[in-house]
Formats: sequence, C-alpha cells, structure tokens
Amino acid sequence: MDKSEYISNFDSLILNPGTRKIYGQEEFFNVGYWLSDTQNQQSACFNLMEKLLEFIPEKKGSILDVGCGLGATTGYLLKYYSPTDVVGINISPQQIERSTVNTPECKFICMDAVQMEFEDNSFDNIICVEAAFYFDNREKFLKEAWRVLKPGGHLILSDIIFENIQYFGDWIVPQENIIKDKDIEEYKNLYQQTGFQLLKFVDATDECWLTHYRHLKSWLAEEFKAKDIDEETYQANVNAIDGLLNTSSIGYLLVSAKKPMKSAEC
Repeated sequence: MDKSEYISNFDSLILNPGTRKIYGQEEFFNVGYWLSDTQNQQSACFNLMEKLLEFIPEKKGSILDVGCGLGATTGYLLKYYSPTDVVGINISPQQIERSTVNTPECKFICMDAVQMEFEDNSFDNIICVEAAFYFDNREKFLKEAWRVLKPGGHLILSDIIFENIQYFGDWIVPQENIIKDKDIEEYKNLYQQTGFQLLKFVDATDECWLTHYRHLKSWLAEEFKAKDIDEETYQANVNAIDGLLNTSSIGYLLVSAKKPMKSAEC
C-alpha cells in the first residue's frame, strides 16, 4: 500500500461519523485513561493528557505534538503552554485542515513523523499520543524525535505494543513495529539505542485499553437499544471488541524519555 492510500484509509477511519460520536464535542481519537469515576470517553481523553503531562515536571518552553490527529490533543496543551510554543504535525492534509479549524490558536504542519523538516534541537518537549505504532516505523520516529529535541528535552507518549497483527491489518500497524512476545526489554532498547535516558514505562493496559473497550461495548449496547445502529452493525462491533478484550497480545504503555544535556552522537 502506498502512502496516499494509507492516508486515505486512515482519514476514513478517524473522520467516520460513527467513530466521532463517542468522543462528544472534543475531536480526540484515543482510548483515554479511565479512573474509577470517569463517565465518558471525552473525560478519559482529558485524563490521558494529564497523566502524560505529569511526566514533564516544568511545563515551559516549546512542545511538538506528533501525530496530532484532529487537533484535540494539541488544543489541550494550551492549558499549560502558550499558543506560540505549540506545534502539531500530521501526515494527513485533511486532518491538518480539521486541526486548524478545531484549534486555530496553534500552528499545524503537514509532515511525516519519520522525516521531520525541523532543524536539530528545535523543541523543548515532544508529545505523541497513541500514534507511534502507526509510524513507518517506530525506530525512525524515535531517532527523529531525538534529533529535533533540545538537550535535556522530554519525549512523552502513550504507545501500544502488539505481538502480532491478528486484530489489526498490516496497513495500520507496520510489521516492523511488532514487539515479539510483547518483550518490554526489546521495546526499551529502541529508546536506549537512540540515546534516551531516565526512561519510565508504565503499563496502563487496564486503565486505558481494556476499560475503553469495556465502555465502548456498553455504549454500543445503548446505541442499539436506542435504535441508532442496526443489529448487524452492533453484533459485528461487539464480536470484534470481545476479541480485543480476550487477547493478551496487546499492551498499552505510558512512556517518558529524556535526551541528556550532553548527548553522544547516535
């Protein structure tokens, strides 16, 4: 599949009205972080941003949102950063256009995460919310993140590790991003070999991935009850969700990595 076809497929997924409905007024596209009192998907997405931003002790300087989706994650950054310090990038022109409408205060650029067009040492921080596993490939992205981060800068992300692509087509998750046996050491090595230090890896599979899909299953039941979706659509989605809930081949991680103040060449 060429890049244009990939972008078209992903646009169809993220912009689908059915996909958008569960997120309410905010145009997020992630599973969120679910606390015991979290009531809906939108709140879970707010929670995820807060959990990730906890990794940055002093929220100052510039921040780059890589794989910014429709701009909701970028817009949330304005809670802590000034608009002139926030930039979002995405490979899809259509999503960039939507991001600009949703969050006009910020700067958005159509750009590939594995071939960034920024100078070395451009940003104090980089955030990547549930997108690195899409990139072709994750290792190239980490090298680019290292390059454009200033010494002492933080890379924070939520990422999903797959040990196979049984439930996701290879157009979504490149084969190079598969982590055999969900080997966390193999995953950590990608960061270490790039040069990142002060690594933190938090397993949030239950709080993020599993609870999202439990909620989605309940939400679909309400949609079916209200006759907003037909039985065939409901059953197909529930069967797919049950498969995702019952597999142990998927893990969800919150990650913090830091580029040392004095860095060796990679």
